[in-house]
Amino acid sequence: MKRALSLVLALMAVAGCGYRAPLHKSYIPTDVDSTTYSGVAPAYQELAALMEKDTGFIPQEGNTVTLFPEGGKKWEQMMEDLDYASESIYIDHYRFCPDSSGNIVARILEEKAREGVDVRVILDKGAIKKKDREELLKMRPSGVRMEYFHKPGMLIDHIWLANGFNRDHRKILILDGLTAYLGGRNIQDPYFWEWRDADIRITGPVVQDITSIFEENQQRVAPEWGKAQVAKDLNHAALMDNIPEMKQYSDVTVQMIAESPTDHKLPIRNCFEWAIEHAQRYFWFYNPYTPAPASTIQALKDAAARGVDVRWIAPANNDVKIEKPMGESLYKELLEAGVRIYEWQGEVLHTKQFMSDDYLLILGSANLDNLSFFLNYEVVALVYNSDVTRDAAALYLKELWQHCEEITLEEVQQWSAFRKFRNWFIRTFGGPIG
Repeated sequence: MKRALSLVLALMAVAGCGYRAPLHKSYIPTDVDSTTYSGVAPAYQELAALMEKDTGFIPQEGNTVTLFPEGGKKWEQMMEDLDYASESIYIDHYRFCPDSSGNIVARILEEKAREGVDVRVILDKGAIKKKDREELLKMRPSGVRMEYFHKPGMLIDHIWLANGFNRDHRKILILDGLTAYLGGRNIQDPYFWEWRDADIRITGPVVQDITSIFEENQQRVAPEWGKAQVAKDLNHAALMDNIPEMKQYSDVTVQMIAESPTDHKLPIRNCFEWAIEHAQRYFWFYNPYTPAPASTIQALKDAAARGVDVRWIAPANNDVKIEKPMGESLYKELLEAGVRIYEWQGEVLHTKQFMSDDYLLILGSANLDNLSFFLNYEVVALVYNSDVTRDAAALYLKELWQHCEEITLEEVQQWSAFRKFRNWFIRTFGGPIG
């Protein structure tokens, strides 16, 4: 019996994480209530209904959002918001490093906790070195409530391997129950000062849902902390939100997606594939880590085949060595299908952002890969707004020409036999960690 189970585990590991996809199928709701989704354009109400079915969160109208493609800008505003916080600070992050940036944040958290602010911190245990974990625990005596999120990998859920690696890959910061940040940046120097990444700052009704997502992981690691605080008048907070010299978007509809490997649903995979399959003019994305499941890759190829402008900005230099050949292993089939691929030159590209047809923007912690779709705890915001998406698309084109080099099919065909074999081998046997 043990040998048979070991063989099954080995086969699943070789095949990648996609084994969960057929086990947890979804369906498109047929009874879409246009009243419930009135803040969403009719063509996207089916997506909103699908995401509500998968996550329980409806689209929330009346939010004010700010995009932070520049780490320095986010750092400045985050410092101001942390300094202003007087009631609560909630952090659920994948990585928090006690380097120069992390130590500044840690000292602020300690000071706030001494002042009586409710400071709660959840961090992924596996993403932080042991010596750094021990250093961060020194915040506790000041009153900071802190726990590490850790679940062992490859557990059996009932009879299926549904728990996967169970990494808490979310990046959430909530201040005074009024303002929330989420995106791709960890609390560590490179994310603010060196790498290209993206975050979103939100005030408004959807902060209630983001707080619920924080509480979901809190319940797993520290249920004794009790209910998290949410401000009473989130609509008023959105109306009053003002960041000088930053472009903000008001009255924006936002819907949250929380991915959990234990709930037998695949909302992020379902969201991305719906968006790709329903794109009419373009589907553009930044994405550092692969591979996506076969169904998602096929959706990208099918979209390009029907004339949709599909573009991918990938990193020329990846912080995870295995990821560069993993990404390259997809180039040939995507280029042959008509997908255009550009490599970001210079510093590491860590951005997880997707946009379509001047209306839908998807931004959060999720990559277009098996870990995010099947195995990690993730959080993503769906922004249904033309102004936000048009500006994000304009920046995409600007960065495409200023910072990227296009990869052609002819170039890929001329790669050495060793490079082609290396890419194939890593994709075939490294898929589960992609």
